[in-house]
Amino acid sequence: MQSCEISSDSTDDPLSRALHRHRQPRIVVIGAGLAGLAATKTLLENGFTNVTVLEASDRIGGRVQSIQHGKTTLELGATWIHGANGNPIYHLAEENGLLEHTTEEERSVGRISLYAKNGVAHYQTNSGKRIPKDLVEEFSDLYNEVESCESSSPSMDEVSLSEFGEWTEIPGAHHVIPVGFIKVVEILAQDIPSRVLRLSKPVRRIHWNCSSQDAEEISDQADHNQDQRPSPSPVCLECEDAECLLADHVIVTASLGFLKKAHETLFSPGLPQDKAQAVQKLGISTTDKIFLEFAEPFWSPECNSIQFVWEDEAQLESQAYPEELWYRKICSFDVLYPPERYGHMLSGWICGEEALRMERCDDETVAEICTELLRQFTGNQNIPKPRRILRSSWGSNPYIRGSYSFTQVGSSGRDVERLAEPLPYIKNTKAPPLQVLFAGEATHRKYYSTTHGALLSGQREANRLIELYQYSFDAETTKPNI
Repeated sequence: MQSCEISSDSTDDPLSRALHRHRQPRIVVIGAGLAGLAATKTLLENGFTNVTVLEASDRIGGRVQSIQHGKTTLELGATWIHGANGNPIYHLAEENGLLEHTTEEERSVGRISLYAKNGVAHYQTNSGKRIPKDLVEEFSDLYNEVESCESSSPSMDEVSLSEFGEWTEIPGAHHVIPVGFIKVVEILAQDIPSRVLRLSKPVRRIHWNCSSQDAEEISDQADHNQDQRPSPSPVCLECEDAECLLADHVIVTASLGFLKKAHETLFSPGLPQDKAQAVQKLGISTTDKIFLEFAEPFWSPECNSIQFVWEDEAQLESQAYPEELWYRKICSFDVLYPPERYGHMLSGWICGEEALRMERCDDETVAEICTELLRQFTGNQNIPKPRRILRSSWGSNPYIRGSYSFTQVGSSGRDVERLAEPLPYIKNTKAPPLQVLFAGEATHRKYYSTTHGALLSGQREANRLIELYQYSFDAETTKPNI
């Protein structure tokens, strides 16, 4: 593994000076999403120079994916900054001027919104009837709190009510970044040298607790430079392209969905039983977006969303929708606002198994079905097909397999903590500590499912390593002379 030497002016820092006097630990970060980039940035800022990031896909950002669409930016992944004061994503965006590109109306209400703030939702039945607003108002707040799309769960029956309070909300409004959430990703990555980031580099297997001989046998195709030969390597990473990399520490930021699918073959030896059980017990599902762009609006100026109310829903409540009826999981289409930025655009949400079925359809089919839904619920048979459609497909992405985590029935916050625990546990003195560390939104007990949870988890794992080496160097300097 090539050493990535980075010049630093921080040699007055005790840790940086100590790292310059010793062999730099070899650190590999798997994943270039918010967690991976935050971990890498923190390590580099603290004097660690032999850091490599392996990203399976051909882009950075993970579940942040901003798409330029005409004159605007659409978010296929993360959209909102949830809360303000104390939210590192909010402060990062604010400090870099990403929240300033707003209209006067948006500034006056103290938030940025995708939806018309003074508009009203139209609740429509599948027979084209409008439900009076006062009939649904008393239920709307509760519905918005527990809607399954918000939890990224197939059904609220799968969300653990006893653990529902684990998630902690940061006070403040929800904000969006008009120029794209990807700008936060780019800010985190801007000081990371390009040679540190290796894209299209999926990892097949992580060998940990390796003896020196084991590592040599596994990595017989590795490029052994002089920095690698003198010391044992407790971790060896096999990449899909057959390249092997040796490391002292690896920070795994793979999504929970990927771990569920691949952990049995990804780790050698396998994960300890309690960690493997945490992977299986915690929940993650797919939440997808469908954007429909029309040449002209067919909705009235005051409408900010079209909510679908199926009159025969009770007949299906005890069973999953048949595969061909996946579209019944689309609960609404929201009007994106302001039109000067988004044009005449609707945004729909779909989650669970139905989202996966939607992903298997082509764009033309999805556009036709969504148009028929809108005609049926509004009673307007003259609604044209959208001129453009754009949609996400997080469930079928082989390196992600889901949108964000939730506390599934049978799981608890303790499972989140187990998922976050490094291998081997630091109290185990028989093997080199902190060989494999875990980050990502699913590993943050209070802020799982959020971008700020992902960022903080990456910083947390980087700080584990910083503290490990600070302690090691401190112990070395205080060792008594004999």
